Amino acid sequence: MSAQSVSIAAMFSWVVDSFKLFGKNFRSLMSASFLTLVLAILMMMPMGIVMAISVASMQSGGLPVGAMPMAGNMTLFITVYAITVAMSLLMFPPILVGWLRLCQNLDHKNAVSGFDILKPYKDKQLWLRSIGFALLAMVIYLAVLGLFVLAFSGVISEFTQQVQAQQLAALSGSAPPPPSFPLGFLLAYFGFLGVAIFLQFVYMLGFSEISLRPTAPIQAMKQAAIGVLKNAFKLILFLICTTIIFYIALSIIGLILGLIVVVFSFIHPAAGAIVAAALFFPFLLCIYPPMFAGHYFMWKSIMGAHGPVLANTYDSTLSV
Repeated sequence: MSAQSVSIAAMFSWVVDSFKLFGKNFRSLMSASFLTLVLAILMMMPMGIVMAISVASMQSGGLPVGAMPMAGNMTLFITVYAITVAMSLLMFPPILVGWLRLCQNLDHKNAVSGFDILKPYKDKQLWLRSIGFALLAMVIYLAVLGLFVLAFSGVISEFTQQVQAQQLAALSGSAPPPPSFPLGFLLAYFGFLGVAIFLQFVYMLGFSEISLRPTAPIQAMKQAAIGVLKNAFKLILFLICTTIIFYIALSIIGLILGLIVVVFSFIHPAAGAIVAAALFFPFLLCIYPPMFAGHYFMWKSIMGAHGPVLANTYDSTLSV
């Protein structure tokens, strides 16, 4: 197993191959996407209920003007938030594994079902390895964030005080002080943004590795970091170009869908709401397949060319 340097043309082929995979396996990927979205909604439902209760309490006059929506229910909010984070950490890594294996099976033209994304739950070792990798990534993220906060604590404190002063001025009805962005703050912001993007590439590349090969989490993280470093400049260029392309495409799609909703809203507000939901939900379902397929093809190009691959990822009928 060794990370490879790939061409910029190969990177753009990830996008093309992802949409081809989606188009050829529309039903399987849409069913997997629907299942993922339902599980995510169920997971976040307790948080949504707490937030709805808090906002309703604020609107009914239970909280002073300008207070945070959760100010009256902080204990409940923190408890539910902690439980949600813990449950997400336990439950979602196997689904990510399932998605990556599903994409690989489709790439190898094996018979699959959208419910195959749940198969990693049957494999205790794989489940624990995916959670171990997620925990390792969390520790790294927190350590990097802590280092940035420590290095730029003075600038962050100054900016926080500026924001608080603007909020107090807005609440008192006076003119807020003009915002200023010190050079140190800009360096911290863009520096952290760059590191965060690097870590995200490493995370998904490493997670693909532990999903598709029997690699230990630390080794997978190390190899993923090497792979991203070997392709760092090209990945940045690829990210900038694809972001611009997708931003333009999504803006056009959003404009068209928005016009449709407005037309139906003129007929009746309820009709506009129904049409908005009917259009937004399928659009949301279409996001997951190319996203996970893109991560799979990235792994295939950078790390998947050499080394043993888990045999049971090629046959969806085998126990995972």
